[in-house]
Amino acid sequence: MKMVLPVDGYRSATEFMAAMQGSEGDTHWLMKQAEHWHGGIHLCDGFAGNAVFKPGSHGLKCMTDGQVVAWRLNDDYQTAAFGKKMLKFSSTFVLIKSTCTPDKDKPDHALEFHTLWMQIAPLSEYGMTDTPTATVTASTLKIRQDNTLPGWIRGGLREGINVPHDALRHYEAPLDTQTTLPRGAVVEIKLEASFLLNGKPAPFIFVSVVLVPEGTKSGLPAGGSGWVSGLDTFVKRQSATLPAWMLVARQHGVFNQVVTVSGDDAPEVKAGEIIGHLSLDERPYGAPQHFCHLEVFSQDTRMKDFLANKAGVTTGAAVLHTLADKTRWLHREKDNTFVVAGVGGDPSPSTAERYTPESECRKVEADGKTWYYIPGELSWMAAEDVEKANQFDLEKRGFMPLEQEDAPQSIFQTPKEGWLRRTYERLEALARSETRDMYSSRYTEKYQRLLKLMDLNQDGVIDAGELWRFLHNTQPHIRYQVQRFVVKHHSEWLKDGMSALWQAALNEQAKKHPDMALYNRDFINKLVWMKDVPEIRSGEALWHMHPIVFLDAIAASRGRITLAMLRMIWTSIANVSDELLQQVADELNANLDLCHLNTEERLYHFMAQVYQETGPAFSITESLDYPPSRLSSLFLYYRNHVEEQLLDGRTETHKANQVNIANKAYGGRNGNINPGDGWRYRGRGMKQITGRYNYIAFTKYSEATWGETINFEDEPEIVSSSIKQAVRSALYFWDAHALYKKADEGITRNVCDAITNVVNAGTDSRTLRYGNLMRFYDSQIFSAAF
Repeated sequence: MKMVLPVDGYRSATEFMAAMQGSEGDTHWLMKQAEHWHGGIHLCDGFAGNAVFKPGSHGLKCMTDGQVVAWRLNDDYQTAAFGKKMLKFSSTFVLIKSTCTPDKDKPDHALEFHTLWMQIAPLSEYGMTDTPTATVTASTLKIRQDNTLPGWIRGGLREGINVPHDALRHYEAPLDTQTTLPRGAVVEIKLEASFLLNGKPAPFIFVSVVLVPEGTKSGLPAGGSGWVSGLDTFVKRQSATLPAWMLVARQHGVFNQVVTVSGDDAPEVKAGEIIGHLSLDERPYGAPQHFCHLEVFSQDTRMKDFLANKAGVTTGAAVLHTLADKTRWLHREKDNTFVVAGVGGDPSPSTAERYTPESECRKVEADGKTWYYIPGELSWMAAEDVEKANQFDLEKRGFMPLEQEDAPQSIFQTPKEGWLRRTYERLEALARSETRDMYSSRYTEKYQRLLKLMDLNQDGVIDAGELWRFLHNTQPHIRYQVQRFVVKHHSEWLKDGMSALWQAALNEQAKKHPDMALYNRDFINKLVWMKDVPEIRSGEALWHMHPIVFLDAIAASRGRITLAMLRMIWTSIANVSDELLQQVADELNANLDLCHLNTEERLYHFMAQVYQETGPAFSITESLDYPPSRLSSLFLYYRNHVEEQLLDGRTETHKANQVNIANKAYGGRNGNINPGDGWRYRGRGMKQITGRYNYIAFTKYSEATWGETINFEDEPEIVSSSIKQAVRSALYFWDAHALYKKADEGITRNVCDAITNVVNAGTDSRTLRYGNLMRFYDSQIFSAAF
């Protein structure tokens, strides 16, 4: 099944988890610091800032396809009293039911689960309008006003209707006001129409300005209206701001109460569509924050069989499981042999237990054996020391079921529950397996002490903070396991603040902090929902899974572009390392949909161009090391100054003066206005973006698309010093110039040339680029990518 990360801007679940690590989002998993059960994670503005509602924000993304089966939509923020203050929070939630069927030929081996988006922004955050918006992406965008010609038709040309020649004047473009909107301005689209501009139909939109970037000059203030070009190269459109399920909920007309739907009344949702935004949370102590609660749970009785892969499903992406203390090897390419890795004759064994996607590991046959390169070990390992686990061999991949069937009688019962004891038994065993370093040895002793205190025959008192701290141990192998516990436990969303579950804790809190106890009771009462949703068997314990890690594990591979695919293009490992190509693959995979590189045709055209720009050595900084004869064929300047070709070009007596070549060839062009700009803004990145203008445009695009705040105009060298930015610079050019639209016309010479005319109009390499395209296409390099 398809899975999308809940927030844009991250290339993989691993990268997302790294950003979340140590925040409330991650450290609330399974148990809060206040020592009670917590079945989900929190998404906060610290690492999910682009999910706060504002013009141009990306929002929270639905993670899987499914059906909305229940919701509660607040018309405005809820409040609860804390002393004399009324604190705002949201109790809006949406519950989505999904099914994962790993093998369509084995439909009984499936898993139903629910994704809970809790405390997302209420309806009031969006206003009551569904008007679409757009952001100006051009450096400046001409403002026009209604044409004053008698009989001018404001609705513009109508498709399919031929206008008589003597009536064309009624469809002339709106009048140029000689003023502009700046890049980054956000507008609401009130009307779309097509008018005649220089005798040809052109799209226009009538807009109302919502936001003007601070420090910019605008011909219209916020609230002002006018016509602007509707071309996609000048504006980036956003769809209606209200998530689709909220439109249904709003039409339903019930607010601040739980609503359930089923069958044809249940709205369909798709992975990647906006599900909502982070809500404002005014806390009794500490600064306000934007956040939401995200939870994935299942009441499917097939869970244990699903984790154990009882059906023997072999589809999907496999991983290689390696253990610590196994022999590491070095590969000698010249004679295809392997030698033990080590220092001074002493072998250096593998350092940790790892799970590595098979697609990230090179495979070699030598000495009658199979060998795998394990990137995390920076070395090779023999096949007998590697266990291959298929994608749905979830238990082999570390997912471990834990059960707590009995309903808790108190929210603070967690430290005494059996699932937690089994958790620490597993973590103690893991820590014991890593006793080569003192850090792990120390933790082994502490886990053993905690287990002794948890023993029912012991009367020792367990410090809840210590339990929480050792559950969220930062050692990678411990963290890996904790994120893969699948725990059957009763939900905290069932019983209100007057129930026995909460009463004892709130009564105790009221003795010292009465205002806090009153606030918590009211807060809890407004959050609970499960008893009102018949779909959920709320009297039973539910299986809880880490929302990011579990869904990533069962998702159809998003590593659509693999290392092996890219190796068929850049064939020499001596020129381009596996590590570099994997970085390229990761960055591309994270942005295929976002940057319109999501079909085979688009990918083949893109790669044909970037391969010609970077060459077989993957050169991401432009080389201008040309002989005199090449200078005139490449650059107009040298065709007009023939006498300077010998001075600057490479000859037998001197090297090419690349600085001079860049400054002469590129000076005064493409935004290069200062002395030295030609060299400073020479080609960089996978597309070799050139000229000050492109570096400025990439800066703006990067900020709008990924939330990056890097100024590439000030620091152009970052485009080539960072593989991430080298890839993104090519994606910027592809997307901003809408080259995907040309690519959609097919794999032909004409289409290839049309794209080349935008990428490098002055090149003499059109035949070579078309050759790249056909070579990649005939080899079907990306046939398994989509």
